[in-house]
Amino acid sequence: MANKPIKIKRNGSISGKRRQRKLLAKRAFGIALVLGGLLAIGYLGAPAVIELVENISQIKPPLVQPSPKPTPVEEEEVVEETTEDEQEPEIQIKDTVYSYVDRQSLLSEDAITQTAQSLKEKGVNFAVITLKDQNGNIHYDTQTEIGQIAKADTLLDVPTIVSIFKENGVYVTAEIYAFMDKTTPNINRETAVKYVGTDINWWDNSKEFGGKPWANPASEIMQNYLYDITAELSSMGVKEFILSAVQLPTGYSLDKRDFGVSENQLQAQIQGFINTMEVKVEANGSKAFFAFDIDSVNGGDYSKYIVAPYRLGADNIVLVGNNTNYEGVDLNEISDKLIEEGYAEKIVFWNTDENLNENSAKDYGYFVK
Repeated sequence: MANKPIKIKRNGSISGKRRQRKLLAKRAFGIALVLGGLLAIGYLGAPAVIELVENISQIKPPLVQPSPKPTPVEEEEVVEETTEDEQEPEIQIKDTVYSYVDRQSLLSEDAITQTAQSLKEKGVNFAVITLKDQNGNIHYDTQTEIGQIAKADTLLDVPTIVSIFKENGVYVTAEIYAFMDKTTPNINRETAVKYVGTDINWWDNSKEFGGKPWANPASEIMQNYLYDITAELSSMGVKEFILSAVQLPTGYSLDKRDFGVSENQLQAQIQGFINTMEVKVEANGSKAFFAFDIDSVNGGDYSKYIVAPYRLGADNIVLVGNNTNYEGVDLNEISDKLIEEGYAEKIVFWNTDENLNENSAKDYGYFVK
């Protein structure tokens, strides 16, 4: 059965105020850093600055002289430098086409090159690689404290992948599973969801049916671990992140979960995590997206997000589903409403069963197989 089209009821002025507050919060974060630096410079270097100002005031500005015509060598160098500069803002590509990449196709330089060329031929410019999976395993050579214990048996050479992909016009997007993490709670018990009134890790099923613990979205240790992972991968050249499973645990005995905070506080913690992740990732020169089930914004159950996930404050959203979830869904209607109402700035659509295209997804991002 086709899902009902999304219905968003919200006063426009309220939406605008929320967006303004969010932008002001981000700007305040950056301004605080700048002011702190200026105060430090003023305190430590005041005598030198005063002397420099006095010297400058005594110097007359020189007349503007015509620049000598550069030699052919100089012209060639300038052109190369400009071209390199123009290539730097890779993230500003208008038509973003994504494709999920199996880690097994990235285990050698030859395999990486072949994969990159294949993606280029399909018109893909962003390759999505899961580097922290739904079990909490890390698939690259991380130096984070928890991550070193959570490393998978086979690790990817991320800097080499980034370099070879970039040569082919493809940029790496790292998929990071956030709180669907069955490993970290066993490494650091403070990161785990507990059973109500106990210090026992909550499990999503019984042991005989493969039950596992989950990471607590309200855990500061867990949040900082995720911040550190994205910072580390940004330093390796990763330009985008998709944060999946920014949610509450699912499974059995949901009424027995204890997050150590009230539901309202828990929602605030998740919203704070999203906002802080956006600021930190942007400061590292990358961009953060947050993946949500498309049903949860189109009339379906959104209880695992507490509220409809587009209300959590993410600027960039990936809506994920399969053929059943996407049946009868007007992608343009959803994206237009979310963006026009100020809930998001960019929407990417991911049908895990088949290709999407620019006609169905307009000028927003979409995945191909």
